[in-house]
Amino acid sequence: MPTYDYRCDNCGHTFEQTLLISERKVPEGRCMECNDGDVRQVIGVPYFAYDNISSPGHLKKTPSWMKDKLKDVKKSQPLATMNIPD
Repeated sequence: MPTYDYRCDNCGHTFEQTLLISERKVPEGRCMECNDGDVRQVIGVPYFAYDNISSPGHLKKTPSWMKDKLKDVKKSQPLATMNIPD
């Protein structure tokens, strides 16, 4: 589901909500903070992540300190399903 940004016209309070596209206008109305201003949808910056970066400075092998940290997390969270890279 997409995330939408909203701002109060009166006090400037901003917040975001994850909603269905058909429900994106639902939060519009009175502000939750000042109870006076109108809340309107604003254009937000899209979020994205790119985790397959191939650059000269990018490490191809997972550092040992990271593997150790992942092992510690897996010990403390026995139901975790993450894979520890070789």
